Amino acid sequence: MKKVRIVFVNYQLICGGAEQALFDLINLLDKEKFEASVFVQHEGGDWEEKFRNAGILVIYDYSYRKPTLNPVIKMGNLVKKLRTKRALNQEGKGLLDVCLPEGADIVVSYSAWCKDWIAFAKNAKSVKYIHGDAATNPAYRLEAQTKKDVLSQYDRIVCVSNAAWESFRTVSGLTQNVEMHLNPLNSDNVRAMAEKKVDLPTDLPVICAVGRLSAEKGFERLVYIHRRLLDQGIRHRLVIVGDGMDRGYIERTIQATDTQDTVILAGYQANPYPYMKQSKFLVNSSFTEGLPVIAMEALCLGVPIVAPVPSVGEVFGGETCGLITENDNASLEAGIRKMLTDEEFYRQAKAGAEKRSAFFDGKRMVKEVEDMFLDLVGKE
Repeated sequence: MKKVRIVFVNYQLICGGAEQALFDLINLLDKEKFEASVFVQHEGGDWEEKFRNAGILVIYDYSYRKPTLNPVIKMGNLVKKLRTKRALNQEGKGLLDVCLPEGADIVVSYSAWCKDWIAFAKNAKSVKYIHGDAATNPAYRLEAQTKKDVLSQYDRIVCVSNAAWESFRTVSGLTQNVEMHLNPLNSDNVRAMAEKKVDLPTDLPVICAVGRLSAEKGFERLVYIHRRLLDQGIRHRLVIVGDGMDRGYIERTIQATDTQDTVILAGYQANPYPYMKQSKFLVNSSFTEGLPVIAMEALCLGVPIVAPVPSVGEVFGGETCGLITENDNASLEAGIRKMLTDEEFYRQAKAGAEKRSAFFDGKRMVKEVEDMFLDLVGKE
């Protein structure tokens, strides 16, 4: 059978949950059936090397074309580059027809912030991924409200959680060909990488938070909650794994709250999983999320979760795997306090998370997405 050629369009390959989900998805796809590559709208992302090292073709306009001394080819490339600039000025319309003359069977607009029409190419089916919840994320809500002319042209729209699926349909009014598929998780890889030991203190319970250090992730409020719990006599440590533009701000918050001795800023870690596995539980403090990949990774490792994000509860599967709180500081603080002080509840959450771990089977999870792709091109 001829392989289905899929081109995933991403704004930039930076360190993030959506990019990790894309990395796992491509690596889990059946290589006998699919040939996948990534077209990036902006080159230079710090994860481009990670993708290339895994054998994934990363394309940026003409960066994958070898230099030539042939004047005819050089002139042809110049013309193509001019056409590329014109396409970018038209919200990406026709860009892939210029940059991918070999074509594609399916083009997937995978990340937010891509040009509106960039994922449409001649003779190719088009898929749009929605990673955020339009009910809580202003950017996704605005897109659903104002980009219906583009969104209605996709052959499939994939939302990564039921919450995102429901809010997108409600806000956009679009219901046809809108599906929900969890991001497939490379569970075997996560479990294997988690076996590495890291040097975390063992004198106090450690809670872990993982993510990009940016305002929407809520790490500032998490540090303040940590301080208030310490003031209540609840001794524990907080390890934050990640880096980003707000690192300096978080460092100043740690100094302002005098928590230098109990907050560990671990920085960016290519392998965050040992930090999660060696912690008592994971905290997601985001103000808005679709379905954070890190939550599925935690449950894959049998680690309970406290999160103010309703979609996280979707992957609990009816088990008590932690706590889903209201998305305000007081509720999140109460949830963390309960997990730290109510040992009976914590044992129940830990047992639930360990039981739920078996659900995260990468091969089973990717099968749903593969079936969608095959259905689009009329193959079984």
